[in-house]
Formats: sequence, structure tokens, C-alpha cells
Amino acid sequence: MTSLMVVIGLWLLALTFAGICIFQEVRARQLRERLSRVVRTRILEEEEQLLAAIEDEEMNMSLPVRLFKVFVLPVIQRFSKFVPQAGASLKVTEELLAMAGFPLGLMPADLMGLRLLLTLGGSFLGAFLPLLLAIKIPSLATPMNIIISVSILSILGFLGPVFWLRRIANRRRRQILRQLPDMLDLITLSIEAGLAFDGAVYEATRRFKGPLSDELKRAMKEVTLGKPRAQALRDMAERLKLEDISLLVSAVHQSETLGSPLADALKALATELRKKRLRMIREQIAKLPVKLIFPLVLFIFPTLFIVILGPAVVQLSQTGLGGG
Repeated sequence: MTSLMVVIGLWLLALTFAGICIFQEVRARQLRERLSRVVRTRILEEEEQLLAAIEDEEMNMSLPVRLFKVFVLPVIQRFSKFVPQAGASLKVTEELLAMAGFPLGLMPADLMGLRLLLTLGGSFLGAFLPLLLAIKIPSLATPMNIIISVSILSILGFLGPVFWLRRIANRRRRQILRQLPDMLDLITLSIEAGLAFDGAVYEATRRFKGPLSDELKRAMKEVTLGKPRAQALRDMAERLKLEDISLLVSAVHQSETLGSPLADALKALATELRKKRLRMIREQIAKLPVKLIFPLVLFIFPTLFIVILGPAVVQLSQTGLGGG
């Protein structure tokens, strides 16, 4: 009888353990399914947000930019296959594109392909342009004129994209310098309100629009992916090659290393940048009279002379004719 009770007890205990294991397995499976649904929902939401951001970006593009991406960019990418994928010139082009913010979505090989395409197009145009003009002026269709036309248009096609890119890069850097003090003030206020540096930068980039906001968003995204904050900010300074951004990186790194208040350092840096910008404005104002000499001499003074002395010359000519 005792052995029967022991067997029954062990059997009940085994059933209890089996039930607990089955219950835990069911709960774990339900939890995994719930987590997978949450992850799938999150992935779908992120994909929808990404698609919405891409659609908004495409809708904000102008018609020439859309036509360029649809029709011209594939042709450029075909020509970029003939460009070496390594070299000093390609590295310099990549740095220039980074300063310009990669306009039109061009990569270094794409820009080299664009230069090659424009060089070939300039050569063909330079060869046919004197022939077209020779219909009205036959003397233009000479071998020397064709060689000169081909050389000039080929050089313009090869160097034109570089000048265009430098102009965009300089304009973008000026915008960053104008926005930097205001951005630093907003980051400082957010830090003083209790946010960490990353949260303060996120709030500032959410409220500001422009190239500086885009660069800070890129740096914070790199930090989210695992890159150290100091390294991400240093990479941003190397991309832009601006002394003021380097000062910002130094202030953040010094605050993290020494433990000094970051808000005070950013506030002092914003004040110094405003003083520097005011000095630059005063220097430009001081140079303005010198720059106005040539327009005054070439355009304004002759017009004034005509307006003031014209009636007198007419009266003198009429008086002379009458006296004669």
C-alpha cells in the first residue's frame, strides 16, 4: 500500500512538472510571437516612415532636379564605370562632395563620370559649332577655329562641374557658419533644462532646418549605430573643414574629458562666434568702398556725366550752329 502511494505521488509530481513545463513553453511561445509581431510592426512603421520621408524629399525637389535624376543620372553612372575607383583625384572629389552635402545624390565616381560626359559633349559641340556658324560666316570654318573651339569647350566641360561644386560647398559652409551660434544657444538651453547632449542636439535639429541640422543628424545617427560621440563629431569637422566646427568638437571633448560644465563652454563659444561674425561683417563693410570704385567708374559716373552734361552739350551745339 505504501509503495502504491509513493508511485501515485511520484506520478502526480511528474504530471505537475510536465504541466508546468508545458505552461512555460506555451507562455514563452506566446511571448515570442508577441515580440515578433511587435518587431514586425516596428519594422513596418520604420519602413513607412522612411518611404514617407523619401516621398517628401522627392516632392520637395524641383522639376529640373527630378529630370536630372531620372534621365541624366543613369547616363552619368554608365560613364562612371570608365573612371578608376581609386586615386588622389577621386579622394579630393569625395571631400569636396562631402563639403557640398552630396548635391543631386552624386557620388565621387558619378561626378567624374559627369566631367567625362561634359568633356566629350564639349568636344563634339566645339567641332560642330564653327561648321554651323559657317553657314552665315564661311570664314569661320577653318581647322584652327575648330581646334580652338574644341579645346575651349572641352576644358569648360571638364572644369565646370568642379567650379559648380565649389560654389555649392562655399554657400553651404556660409549657411552653417550663420546657423551655428543660434544652434549652440538652443543646445545650451536644452542642456540647462536637464537634457543630455544627445537629446539637446536632437531637439535643436528638430527645430532648425538647414545644412548644419543635417550634419548634426548624421553625426547623432552614427553615435546611435555605435560610433563614439567624439569620433562622430570629429568626422563631421573633417567633412566640413570649418574652424568653428572644430572649436565645437574641442569644447565637447574637453567637457567630457575634464568634467567641466558643457553648457558654459557652449555658451562662451556661441558668444565668441557672434563676435567673430560681427568682426567679419565690419571687415566686409570696410572693404565695400574699394569694391564700389569699379562700378562707379564704369557705369555710374558715365551715366551721371551724360545726364548732367548732355543738355549743356546740346545747348552749346545749338548755340554754335545758330551763331554760325
